[in-house]
Amino acid sequence: MAANDNACTHDLATSTAVDGGERVLDTMPFAAQFAIWAARAWVTALKLDQSFATVSGDTFRRFELTAAEAALDELFTIVATSASRQIDIRCMKCRLVSSDEMLFQEALAAAQADNAFGAYDALRQWVPPAAARIGFRALYRFAHLLSEKQLHMPAAAPASGETAHRMPSVALH
Repeated sequence: MAANDNACTHDLATSTAVDGGERVLDTMPFAAQFAIWAARAWVTALKLDQSFATVSGDTFRRFELTAAEAALDELFTIVATSASRQIDIRCMKCRLVSSDEMLFQEALAAAQADNAFGAYDALRQWVPPAAARIGFRALYRFAHLLSEKQLHMPAAAPASGETAHRMPSVALH
């Protein structure tokens, strides 16, 4: 995975970025903040060549989420080795949320809602079909393990006039 090595956006004026459509992390529900933080911690561990447990401060073990930690590691290992484009996962200090981090949160929300198509579709925006099929199981497992600990992702808001992650129906006759 090509990590975002651009200058951190936490140095920029927040109001300018918010006007550009980016969300501020601390305005999101805790579950979404946690998921985005976990992704950022995983990428930071990769970039620093350190263990994820060290970078995350052993958070997953402390909250009895070791199975979720393993699922996240499996998912992001697949993304890191198979990404079809650069994925914008920000540094752990950034106050703003990238569109890819929002996509991750939306994929988790879809998986928690048992919307397999929505979760797979979101994952496909990062990786080719074969990698998405392999990574889907880890994504689904991570989402449901978070849900068991009452970390429910907010549902993705559909674009105007659309329903989020639904296949269009067409009359056959």
